[in-house]
Amino acid sequence: MKNTRLTLGFIQIALSLFWIYHMADLYYKYHYTDSLVPFVFPDWVLLINVLLSIVNIFYGIKLVKGNLTLRKSHAFFLILIAIGLLVNNLYHIF
Repeated sequence: MKNTRLTLGFIQIALSLFWIYHMADLYYKYHYTDSLVPFVFPDWVLLINVLLSIVNIFYGIKLVKGNLTLRKSHAFFLILIAIGLLVNNLYHIF
């Protein structure tokens, strides 16, 4: 069970780090290149996604250390992904 917890914790951390990189890359492309994109997320949406990923890394580290159960960690992971999807798709309402 410990190996499963470690593996899934590192996967959670890796996915969060990839998402932070992706949001930083989008921010760079939007502001510092001359590429034209048909759809642009507002800066606050990118920031919220980065903050959610940082929280997700925190829960992944707690999972790897054994301070958090697998079920709770992945419940937080799914909740944060759902919040991120809602912000990404419904930001125009705010």
